[in-house]
Amino acid sequence: MLVIISLRYNVCMGKINLHIANSNEYFTDSDCSMIKRSVEDVESFISDKFNLFDYNVDVIISTPSFIVPTIIEDGISGRIFHSRLIMISIDKNQHQVSQDFLFETLCHEMSHSLRWEKLNEYTETMFDSMILEGLVVVLEEEALKNAKRKNGQFFLEKLQKTSQSEINAIIAKLRESFENKFYNYDQIFFTGNDDLPRWAGYKLGYYFVKQYLAKNSLTIEDATFASYKDFASELLFN
Repeated sequence: MLVIISLRYNVCMGKINLHIANSNEYFTDSDCSMIKRSVEDVESFISDKFNLFDYNVDVIISTPSFIVPTIIEDGISGRIFHSRLIMISIDKNQHQVSQDFLFETLCHEMSHSLRWEKLNEYTETMFDSMILEGLVVVLEEEALKNAKRKNGQFFLEKLQKTSQSEINAIIAKLRESFENKFYNYDQIFFTGNDDLPRWAGYKLGYYFVKQYLAKNSLTIEDATFASYKDFASELLFN
């Protein structure tokens, strides 16, 4: 069934086109103003950091659904459907609407957008997917520092506080599967299991990207467009 959503609030802001799906009036006028400010901040940050951000992106803000469920602790989550379409879900019952959280989440998704728009390379292996997600988390982290925002989400804080012993344990568990093309994505990157912590794939991706940046004295802007093969040759085969 094709469902057409009527967008009550639609503001074109140049490179990022904001649509707030608000037919149920879930978001107040104050919420909508805050959302607009946050998206403007993201557009400014991404434009300053990436000269290759020269295309339009549609960003839809909506209430949560099974398509884009939220992270319970943060009340927000994002998903990119292709390089020019991002959906952000917000659940005010889980967490109050936060300009910082929206800024952080949208910067995360914009990293995906940039890479998919500009690189003719797609994830093939589990390791590739870890690098893809690590890149977006590091850009998210950099965006918060650049904007002098300290209100990091529970998701980001959990990744940042991952101990080296936990990283070593995850690597030991998954090392033989890094080059697999078929694996349980949800379990490795989201839910975890008896042997893996929640967000294990993100944790390793964040760790690997930070290692790659330090080893090569690169910025996250440089690494965002690096090939997965470069990461593999540096991190897996040396």
